[in-house]
This record gives sequence, structure tokens and C-alpha cells, in this order.
Amino acid sequence: METKEAIIANLREEHAEALARAESDRSVRLPVLFFFTNGLLWLLGSSLLGFVASMKLHNPDFLGDAAWLAYGRIHPASTNAFLYGWVFQAGLGAALWIMARLCRARLSGIGVLLTAGHVWNIAVTIGVAAILLGEGTSFPWLDFPAFLWPVLLLTYAVMAAHLLVLYRARRSEEVFISQYYLIAAALWFPWAYLTANLLLHVFPGAGVMSAAVNAWYVGTVLLLWAAPVGLGTAYYLIPKIVGKSIYSYQLALAGFWMLAMLGGWTGVQSLKGGPLPAWIPAVSGTATIFLLIPMIAVAINLHRTVKGNHHLVNYSPTLRFATFGAVAFNLLIVTGALLSLFSLGRVTQFTYAESAVHFIGLYSFFTMTLFGAIYFIVPRLVQCEWRSGGWIRFHFWFSAYGSTAVVAALFLAGVSQGIDQARPYEGFRGSVEVSSAYLVGRSLGWVFIFLSNLMFFFHILLMVFRLGRRSGQATLLHEMEKELSAHGVNA
Repeated sequence: METKEAIIANLREEHAEALARAESDRSVRLPVLFFFTNGLLWLLGSSLLGFVASMKLHNPDFLGDAAWLAYGRIHPASTNAFLYGWVFQAGLGAALWIMARLCRARLSGIGVLLTAGHVWNIAVTIGVAAILLGEGTSFPWLDFPAFLWPVLLLTYAVMAAHLLVLYRARRSEEVFISQYYLIAAALWFPWAYLTANLLLHVFPGAGVMSAAVNAWYVGTVLLLWAAPVGLGTAYYLIPKIVGKSIYSYQLALAGFWMLAMLGGWTGVQSLKGGPLPAWIPAVSGTATIFLLIPMIAVAINLHRTVKGNHHLVNYSPTLRFATFGAVAFNLLIVTGALLSLFSLGRVTQFTYAESAVHFIGLYSFFTMTLFGAIYFIVPRLVQCEWRSGGWIRFHFWFSAYGSTAVVAALFLAGVSQGIDQARPYEGFRGSVEVSSAYLVGRSLGWVFIFLSNLMFFFHILLMVFRLGRRSGQATLLHEMEKELSAHGVNA
């Protein structure tokens, strides 16, 4: 039995920890809300552009009078707006808050961070406008004009440096697995971005090598930025919701180091059979297949952490979105491994199926996980709760249905397209026509995605202006607070 002095000491320690959390939340409040709201605005705009681009694939006359709305411009504009406008800003916002919480540290230099954030948004705006005006580079995920990449690299370095400063200021020598992932992502991206832009714009080589560098960059951003930020966020949120420590720290570390060793070798497998040395796509494909090992480590760890509390998915918005994202991560690695096999890859290569893999990684996994993070983080910054559990359910189901429809339609369209292209006496036009029916389903999926993002943007605006619920109880998907409080749920 604890003595009176021990009880008092524990209470003082808990009070000090609560004060430290409140202090760190206040220090990151402005930049985190800035990145979340600006990122969601870009997400909404890219969703609308994505819908228009999807419509043009099966209805070319849709908005066909404007040159700046041609598919060759609007598709890369949508992709780059989504990637640099939403993915990076949402990831940085979540990473700053999680790092400040885990380090029990205050964020300094907020003015510099916000200035860098504004410059980043201005640069992305110029880049998207340039693509729509026909000034893009035609390198997927690097379509912005060449003069913008030093600006983006410098502003990213300034923003990511604040993560490193928070890490250096941590009050404990213990390093959490989320910190490993977030710090690694902060360091890996500038390496990949600088390398790709130097080899494409400063020291350009032959066309085939440019294609290889571009493919490598796409794979690296997906697995060494989106994946670590998404996994680091999931490793923080899921134990918090269920009130348990992560099942195995050693298993989590093993998964991290396997991802670190393999993630930078991927991407070039998409060029198998092309005019490259055969070993390059072979090594890339092998690395992609070996990513099944860290995937299994993550799946076991998260499943065993949640074990006995799976019913909380019915109530906690954060856990539901994070769980969807965790399942999508498994799907990302499995589909990437399957398409790396020559027997299947020769059918799906250069078809919509490859776009499906990217969509799984950036939307079904990363975006859905970050939605869960925003539902968890924002109430702690604005001191009010989300307005409506019904609105959250709408957001989840429309996002889940929409993203699933897009992925399924792209896979089916890609397989049918690849099979038709393999027929020796069929023209390319036939492969386009045979996939058009599936692309209608893709457009419908984009409608669901746009409506869900529109609802979410409106919901978060209410929170930013502190028009949410003034309640001590978290806003749940379903009203069962008494049952949840017995389980210690932190939605």
C-alpha cells in the first residue's frame, strides 16, 4: 500500500506532466493549426481537380473548351497540389505536435516557422498555376517549374529544423518509436528531393536515366516520407486511445530499420523490361517484396496493442481512421510486392494499376491516418470538442467508400487495359475503351471524396473559431460515454 508521501509525490508528478503538456500545446498551437487548415484547403482543391481529371478520362469533352483544363495539365496539377499542399503540410503539423508532446518541450522560433509555411504555400500556388498554364516539367510528382525546387527545399529545411530542435530539447533520454519515424522522415525527404532535382535539372542525363531517377523519387517519397510519418502517427495515436503501451518496442524498432534499409531502393521496378541494366529494376523489385517483413512487424505490433479493445473502433473517430490507415498500409505493401513480380507486372506495367498503388499510399493510408490525428489533436489545441459525431461518421464513410472505389476502379481498369494491350492484333485505342467503364466508377469515388473533404473542412473551421462543443466529454461516433469511460477511452 502506498504511503501518503508517495501518493503526494505521484500527484505532483502528474500535475507537472499535465502542465508540461499544456505548455507544449500552447507553443505549437498556431503553426499546427496553420499547417492543418492550409493543408485541408489544398486537399479540397486537389480533390476537385482530381474529379475533373477523372471525368476527362471517360468524357474528354467535359470542360473541353479551356486549354488549362486539359487532362495533361489538370492531372499533374491535382497530384502536386495534393502532395505538396496537403501531404507535407498535414504531416508536418502532426509531427510538430507529437514531437512536442513526447519531448515535453516548447516550440521556439514560431515566427520563422510561420514565415517558412507562408513561403511554402506561395511556392506551391505558383507551381500549380504554372502547371495549369502549360509550364510543368512533365516529371511525375516533380512537375513544378525548375526554379521553384530550391525555394521548396529551403523552406522545408527551415520547417523540419524545428522538429530537430524539439527533439534536442527533450526532457528524457528515452526515445519513442514515433520519434524515430518522424525524425527519419524529416531527414530523408530533403536528401531525396535534392538528389532528384540535381539529377533532373542541374546535371541532366539521358532520357532513360531521367525516367529512372523520377521513378526512384516517387518510390522514396512514398516509403521514406509518407510511410514513416503515417506509421509514426499511428504508433502514437493507437496506444493513446486504447490506454496501453505498444506491444513490443523491439519489434517496432526492427520494422523501422527494415523500412529504413529498403525504402530507398524502391520505385524503379516500374521500369522493368525497359532500356535499363536489368539488375536495377530487379534490385528495386526485390526490395519492394522484402518490405513485407516490416509490414508484418507493424501489423503484429498494432494488432497486439489493440487486442481486447477492438470494440473501441465503433466509438473513437481517431481509432477508426487510424485502423483504416493501418489496414491500407498492409494493402500498399502487398500490392506493391505483387506488381513487382514480372509475371503480374508485365500485365499492369504502365497502366492505371500503378496509380492505384500510389493512391493507396497517399490517401487510403497516409490521409486517413492523418484525419485520425487531426480529430485527436485539434480539440487539445482549441479547448473545445468536435461539433457533431454524425458529421464525423459522414466524413469517415464517404472517405472510406470514395477511396475504396477509386482504388478498385483503377486496379480493374489497369488489369483490363494490360490484358487488352497484350493482344498482338489489338490497337491501343481498344485498351482505352475497355477500361472506360471502370473509370466512371473512379469519378464517382472522387465525388464521395470531395464531399467528405468539404464536410471536414467546414467542421475544422468551426473548431478553429472555437465554435465546437463546450463539453468535458470527447465527441464520439456514437453516444456511449458511460461505457467508454469504464474503458478509459481517450477519443
